[in-house]
Amino acid sequence: MGRGRDMIIGRRGDSLIGHVLDRAFDIQSDLGKLKITADRIAWIHFRNPPQAPEDEIWLTNGDRLSGAIEQEAVNFQPEGGDGRRIPRERIHTLMIGQGVDLGAPPLG
Repeated sequence: MGRGRDMIIGRRGDSLIGHVLDRAFDIQSDLGKLKITADRIAWIHFRNPPQAPEDEIWLTNGDRLSGAIEQEAVNFQPEGGDGRRIPRERIHTLMIGQGVDLGAPPLG
């Protein structure tokens, strides 16, 4: 896809690094139903009440859309693993092409 690594962060804090295989995400927002291509998305926060009452898509240009993402799962190819379909209720955040650097020093 020509971009950096992607990361899925699970509801338990676990994560997978690899590549999102979905080319676009559909969101029903106050602006109507929109199809946003993955190359325009920086990250997605999936609904998790009460902290996050709606899904949010943050675009690479800084814009943000809130509403309901229609996909029930994310198709993901972990590095060194087989592609899988991860149900959205297991995902906290999806980072797309955000330059995850596996060689960077750890937090602690």
